[in-house]
Amino acid sequence: MPQWPHIYSQVIKTPYEEGRMNFRVLTGYGSSAFVHHLLYTYERMSIDLILGMVKQQPITIWDHNEYVNLVQNTGRLRVRYYNASPPIHTKAVLWEGENGDLDIAYAGSSNLTWHGFRDYQELMVSADPGEILQSFPEDHLLKDCTDEDVFEHFQMQYQREPEVSDIDTSAIGAAVSGCPSVVLRLTQKRDDQVHGRSALNWGQRDGREPNQAYIPISSDIHRDNPDFFPDLAVEFTIITDDGESFVCAVAQQGRKAIHTNHDNSILGKYFRRRIGVPLGEKVEKEHLDQYGRDSITIYKMNDDTYYMDFSQRRR
Repeated sequence: MPQWPHIYSQVIKTPYEEGRMNFRVLTGYGSSAFVHHLLYTYERMSIDLILGMVKQQPITIWDHNEYVNLVQNTGRLRVRYYNASPPIHTKAVLWEGENGDLDIAYAGSSNLTWHGFRDYQELMVSADPGEILQSFPEDHLLKDCTDEDVFEHFQMQYQREPEVSDIDTSAIGAAVSGCPSVVLRLTQKRDDQVHGRSALNWGQRDGREPNQAYIPISSDIHRDNPDFFPDLAVEFTIITDDGESFVCAVAQQGRKAIHTNHDNSILGKYFRRRIGVPLGEKVEKEHLDQYGRDSITIYKMNDDTYYMDFSQRRR
């Protein structure tokens, strides 16, 4: 009977390390950042995920967009939304064995999120796989997240308008006005210059992809706001003021960096496009001066989601 704090190891990590690769999940709620973590941590794992509460309690448009991105880019994920009533609040998982037969199953209180499998006190009970399978809805009641008509059946939170996957940044900007925030400098404190071979220029060295970058976090940010950012290697989502979203993690010694951990060039390409620097080229102080800003403001919406304001400020 796996209980907090061992649920993650006993329900996910150990079965995978014992050779199981096909992970089927029925849950009320999920986190695309946590699914991202699973897919890039366990590189032979395939996930078939059913979300049971989407119709009654919509997920965010950036979660939906990340599910679509992961489905298309990994080839190891399927995400479906329950398209009927009453909603499904069940939390159950099934592992398939080597021959594709149902092998082990658990049911309990853990949603497929960091909270459900690490942070909150939860309980997952070993169960008969055949009985658990009966709780899974029939296929005709489900819509794949990649279906062309998905927005005809589901309206997502912070979706700019129906039928469009764009993020409504104006709604988020209003929502975060009372959220805790920190200001992160994109330049060095000692001389106000852009870092030569780190931060936005992390990839500017021999043998590296030149767009690799990270957002620096100074030690005083952690000192003054110790619980603002997650622990090392815990994935979370950053939404930007211009409608982009990235799955990121805090990394490096001293927790001094935010980066997109499976492709460290994503943030570097984003900032170069934003301030008008050609991809692959070094970012200089004059580029930030011309843009009109050398820092970002990060708002904490919740433990999984942060909003980044890098809006242009002309002098």
